[in-house]
Amino acid sequence: MSEKIFFVDSGTDISKLEQKIQEFPQNAIYALSYEIHKVLEKKKISHKLADDILISDDFKKIDSFSINFTKNCFDKYKKLLTFEGIYLPELLELELFQYLLIQYLKPYVILKIIQNNNIELIIDFTIYGDFIKKIINSKKIHHIHFENLETDTMYHDKIKFAVNLFNLPIHIQLSRKTFSKIKKFTQKFSNQIFDLKPNINSKENVLLVNFDPLQYGELLTELNNESTNFLLLNTRKPAITNKKSLDIIRKSHSKIMDLNRFSITIEKHLNLERKKLQQIIKEIFSDTEYFEKIFSINGLSFWSCIQNSFQNICVSRFNESIERILLLQKFFESYDISIILVWVDVGQEEKECIRVGKQFLVSSIMLQHGRFQTSEIWNKFASFVGQFPAPLLSDKQIVWGEIVKKWAMSHHHSPDNLIVGGSPRHDKFFNLPLTNHKNGIILLATTGTMFLSADSCIASSQIKYDNYIREICRIVRSLPGKKLVVKPHPSQILTKYVTDLIHEIDTSIPIIENTDNEKLFSDCDLLITFNNSTTTLEALSRKTPVISLQTERWAEEDDIAQSGAILSVSNISDCENCIKKILFDTEYRKNLKEDSLKFLDQYIKNQGCASKSVAKILKRLSKR
Repeated sequence: MSEKIFFVDSGTDISKLEQKIQEFPQNAIYALSYEIHKVLEKKKISHKLADDILISDDFKKIDSFSINFTKNCFDKYKKLLTFEGIYLPELLELELFQYLLIQYLKPYVILKIIQNNNIELIIDFTIYGDFIKKIINSKKIHHIHFENLETDTMYHDKIKFAVNLFNLPIHIQLSRKTFSKIKKFTQKFSNQIFDLKPNINSKENVLLVNFDPLQYGELLTELNNESTNFLLLNTRKPAITNKKSLDIIRKSHSKIMDLNRFSITIEKHLNLERKKLQQIIKEIFSDTEYFEKIFSINGLSFWSCIQNSFQNICVSRFNESIERILLLQKFFESYDISIILVWVDVGQEEKECIRVGKQFLVSSIMLQHGRFQTSEIWNKFASFVGQFPAPLLSDKQIVWGEIVKKWAMSHHHSPDNLIVGGSPRHDKFFNLPLTNHKNGIILLATTGTMFLSADSCIASSQIKYDNYIREICRIVRSLPGKKLVVKPHPSQILTKYVTDLIHEIDTSIPIIENTDNEKLFSDCDLLITFNNSTTTLEALSRKTPVISLQTERWAEEDDIAQSGAILSVSNISDCENCIKKILFDTEYRKNLKEDSLKFLDQYIKNQGCASKSVAKILKRLSKR
């Protein structure tokens, strides 16, 4: 029996969809994203998850395509896309990879569904109408296409951040372009009002790229030095987001670097280079045959479906990089920069700083910012996420402890480039006096899916995650004297998913953002998180037990899960017993605490004084 099927994606016109469902009631509706799944679920429209058709080999193929394309897509035009000795596509690898995973996954799913079913009619609300026509070209399948104007974007194309207005957190989401304009104005204003503009003088300058003063306040204070200026260059997010961040900057005598002060000096050069780029882009993307071959599955190209959005992304981001490279060159010409400190070396802006810095013989250091995954599964993605199995762009790396150092060395990193300094962001956790006061709170610190492999991008991955959250809410409600509090991950994507879900489950559950984690983790009875997030270390430093809900197989293989420092839960049916065990089994809780302290001692050195340690390292390395 032949089927009538619908393909729906984010941006689907729901009223038109409902109309067509009435017209063709005997149908199968395939949701191509988690977002549209939630919409259909809310509308009580029966549907299937399209990506449920994928198997392990499919995920491997999608990962492989995305990795290879990210690394090699513009090789043919490498000379044309190299500006001031810097290869522009290389600056975008992390975000480009995340973007390409989705672009390849969805048409792959569509093709497989069509091939595996006897279909007489396809109604699609996607951007892949042309691709579907190619698939059914020789088949007797009728096709109705409705335009979907929503296109996938790069991860940082929408900027979401929170500011505190009279202690009330206000969430703001802006386009990348709008955010940049507002940031230019506010940064110039704050620098003048609060005297945060660095002076060109004989002092040495250490450049800190995209550091959050709220996380690294202790480090900034330790870096205060009469002979050295410490300059904050925050390109993605303002350094000042509230009064506390301003106070930290002023107390530490740090300065905020605004690259736009050099804008006038590069204006003519920039306009010329943008005109050149326009011609280069026109030449590259006129090579339709080349891109159709690359963006194809089983000989069927989906290039026409994503050409405009992909080209627009390239134009926008390449222009950004060209401007910043020119501004950075002027900056390094004007200031005596002794060293560059980054917390990640795979971001577009960080790569630009490091690359331009090398032109001026300025070395760079990466300070470990979070807990690295040690499962071998992640090795193939290492170059995109700044993991140690891959060569790193920074010259040296300051790591938190011996575990990470040994792991890096086991992946052929030189011990000369690895310095154990501890974790400055955790000093406040170790230094806060311990208290026996517990308030009955079970804290759920959410993370979300990784979006760094094909199997983590599918709807069922997020749904599995949602089901864990639902189960935790149910369990805690059943425990006398216990109260659930949720702290979402700060990610601009993941926060929305979690907030919406919690409101759907129970509007009375408190959702806490922009709070001091050290106090929050001290007072709670138990921290529950996902896939061994960095919050596990924060809780352990406060002697708070941790349950990690493992929604991915690699999380079970990670060092912290294998160490016994936390209670690792891989089956949703085990959640209730594990929560009760850790809350009410005194002996088990005691043993868990002992194992957690052993692991913590190995993972984080200089506990409570890492800021002093890292400051000494930076001052030593910055001496010329």
